[in-house]
Amino acid sequence: MKEDSLSTKDMLLNIGSMRNKAHSLIGNGKGYEDLLKCILARDFYHDEDIPVPSLKELSEASGVKYGKVRKLIEAIYDDLVMNYEARPVFTFHKFRYELLIRGYSKNKFLSMEVDQLPIMPRVGEEISLPFFSAYLETSHFFVEKISYELEEEVQVVQIWLQAGYYNSYWHYRKDKAKEEHELGLMDFFRLDEFELKEKLKVGLYR
Repeated sequence: MKEDSLSTKDMLLNIGSMRNKAHSLIGNGKGYEDLLKCILARDFYHDEDIPVPSLKELSEASGVKYGKVRKLIEAIYDDLVMNYEARPVFTFHKFRYELLIRGYSKNKFLSMEVDQLPIMPRVGEEISLPFFSAYLETSHFFVEKISYELEEEVQVVQIWLQAGYYNSYWHYRKDKAKEEHELGLMDFFRLDEFELKEKLKVGLYR
């Protein structure tokens, strides 16, 4: 792979997303230790208020000549991502659940974190959630989809809850509309269920 086809900013963000793994490269004799320490000194990946450092900033902070910074970033990236023998092993031994909850109104949205769930819900199953009913206008939800996000050492299970009751036909009809581009992708985020049904002429809206 030719690293010169990769964005320096993107490589730095990838390195920042693997802070613990990147720390394990320090002291391996590759010559990028001072630069890597400077990269890891600021947590720009997790803190959006911290900008991704420029090559000039990294050169000044690390003492590495400006003309060598990009090449050393490529070497770090290669050892973290591209070099099968050198890259550290990933272990995801922690997990957390995120419930992403949408009420009946399109602007009513909440999220909550859960550290344990005795039983993992599945798509289509219904959940009674009384905690936020005043704001979300209901306590009845169903699991619309489940997705996973891998953070360093943490597997995040994202459970998307939609107000109301599951309808397998409506689930299929929305998937069909997305696949056939009947509506713009953002419509599925901006519009509530009733507005989507009206646009797609489903049920009472035909």
